[in-house]
Amino acid sequence: MFDPDHNSSVALMLNGSVHDADNRFGLTTYDVNQKTGYAQLMFETEFTPEHQLSVGLSLNHDSYSQRLDMHTPWVGEKDNLFGAPHETTTGLYAQYTYKLGEKLTVMPGLRWDYSTEYGGFWTPRLHVKYTPWEQLSLRASAGKGYRSPHAIAENVSLLASGKTFIATEAPQQEEAWNTGLSTSLRLPIAGKDLEVNVDYYYTDFSRQSVIIPDGAKGSNTFSFENLSGESYTHSAQIDATYPFFDGFTATAAFRYTDARVTYDGELRRRPLTSRYKGLLTLGYKTPLELWHFDLTGSLNGGGELYDRSGYPAYFQLQAQITREFRNFAIYIGGENLTNYTIPNPIIGASNPWSPTFDATQVWGPVNGAMAYIGIRYKFEKF
Repeated sequence: MFDPDHNSSVALMLNGSVHDADNRFGLTTYDVNQKTGYAQLMFETEFTPEHQLSVGLSLNHDSYSQRLDMHTPWVGEKDNLFGAPHETTTGLYAQYTYKLGEKLTVMPGLRWDYSTEYGGFWTPRLHVKYTPWEQLSLRASAGKGYRSPHAIAENVSLLASGKTFIATEAPQQEEAWNTGLSTSLRLPIAGKDLEVNVDYYYTDFSRQSVIIPDGAKGSNTFSFENLSGESYTHSAQIDATYPFFDGFTATAAFRYTDARVTYDGELRRRPLTSRYKGLLTLGYKTPLELWHFDLTGSLNGGGELYDRSGYPAYFQLQAQITREFRNFAIYIGGENLTNYTIPNPIIGASNPWSPTFDATQVWGPVNGAMAYIGIRYKFEKF
């Protein structure tokens, strides 16, 4: 920190991680080791309380070591399934913040990156927040995003099948525009505040890696290709929270998702993506907060599977009771109390070495009702 009159600061942030995974699917093995290093040097300052600036430099390095041995056939180059084994991305960015009192905040930003795999690219973004009065906040955002695809690492579950993999195209860097609107409203009702949030987001892909099941290149296949056509997602959500009386609070939420991708020239719904989800949670605490009662119901809407068949909506129920003591708490609860499970989750389970074996289309719970009990202990400070 320096120049306290302008809240100026310089920060250096460093992060490193190693992820190692060994996967076994019958006779198929997939081992992957990822090493990531990230560094960012950032400078922030306030010219005035209304005008702020943030600039910085960043460096990101990813290194992948992957080995895939499949008992089923595959067509193409394994490198197309793996993605870039090494990628270093350097970038610089600037973000300006304008604040008009407590009512309006505008944050435009721009960054430029250079990837050793994909070259240079620009990433603009804009965030706006407007609070006309204390009970209402409005937000809008727009920006561009890029991503480096790694087909197998991101879709390991597809190895749990007897399908033939096809990867004749080198994956392109994914590119998408994201826009969104949201509002937060607080309404006084019967002496208490009803909090309501409404969100809408739209993502439009201009480049994307897609997985085409049983496409024009053959049946019983997963073909890894670059997008040829449209791909987009509309997502809208509304949630509300209200404390009906002391200790008792209810929250309800509903989300609708319309995700579509072009497969072999046909615009289809994205597989294994529920069209809607609903949630209702009820929580009650006794006056001394010695007892907690929680009940959660969730509704999962239907969708489409890889084989183009559909799956229905289903409802699940969870509950928990907690008793607090001075230094510990005891809780008991249950999950999937409706005991809903999907029938025949694995296709061809009796013949796991057959090309028709398929465990990639599990769209719901496979375990029935479950009860649990536990204890939580609080350690006092010495």
